[in-house]
Amino acid sequence: MSAKYQKYKVKRLLLTMAVFNAAANPALVIGEDYIAAGETPKHIQTKNAELSLEIETLDRELDDATLGYKPQMLVGQHFTISTEVEIAGSGTAGTAPVYNDLIKIGAFSETVNPGTDVQYEQLDDDSWPDATIYFYHAGRNHKVLGAQANVSVAVANGALPTYTLTITGTYGGVLKEAMPTPSFNQLKPVKVGNQYTTFTLDGSEYALINYSSDQNNEVNYTDLPGYEGVSIDDIAPEGEIEILVPDHGDFDPFAIVNSEAEVFLPFSLQHGTTAGNIVTFSNPELQILGVGYGEFEGKRTFVMPYGAIGKNKITVS
Repeated sequence: MSAKYQKYKVKRLLLTMAVFNAAANPALVIGEDYIAAGETPKHIQTKNAELSLEIETLDRELDDATLGYKPQMLVGQHFTISTEVEIAGSGTAGTAPVYNDLIKIGAFSETVNPGTDVQYEQLDDDSWPDATIYFYHAGRNHKVLGAQANVSVAVANGALPTYTLTITGTYGGVLKEAMPTPSFNQLKPVKVGNQYTTFTLDGSEYALINYSSDQNNEVNYTDLPGYEGVSIDDIAPEGEIEILVPDHGDFDPFAIVNSEAEVFLPFSLQHGTTAGNIVTFSNPELQILGVGYGEFEGKRTFVMPYGAIGKNKITVS
């Protein structure tokens, strides 16, 4: 008897999610399937999404009078998802973008100021929520529970800016299930460039080539007697900035790096100019950790790795 072959397409996939809702009635249990418990899932438009089942193996190393490969014990099964999401607003100032829950499970708070903006600020008090994610692909629904994420940002000249997320969650099962009809409400992003993007460091504007930021969230899957779950156990943001080299009198990163004093510089990167589609990344204290030379279209650039001493902030307005 042969298995039936189905022509499942790689691009036909869908990520839906719901975060823990403290006001739910009946009350939710942290780490359970929030969608099955009645929470309405959001459909997230992703790029290059991939799901993997992570497995730990235990070798019993038993003596059995034979040579050859021995059966392994397969334990600690859990899911990881990697995906990109385009950076854009919601279309209305003071309204959260559809992908907001992905930012929240990456250890950010959310503050909604109706009619003005929505602010996300890096947390360190364990107050961020976890999520249930349904990953539909190849005729199956892969259930990812208790999900937490690491978040990184890439803003490159001439490209579309993106968040990259690495999500870890417990194994909630894989079911044969038809994919729901997607309902996407994400705004189209705008290209990184002079028309839409402004970068300042220590109050001065510079010509930006690339900006990257990685929260470096330490996301751990833990399996103990009496507990199975996922947690973010450390946060250490860092990244890299590349700008066209300005006049030496305007900016001298060599002096900053060689100073015996700790020098912390505020930065702001605003992308978008239309209300409802403006996303700003900022931090009051970046520490430049080095400086090297790069090249862009025959022009000399400064390439500067940094550590984020202050709390990273994302504002959608």
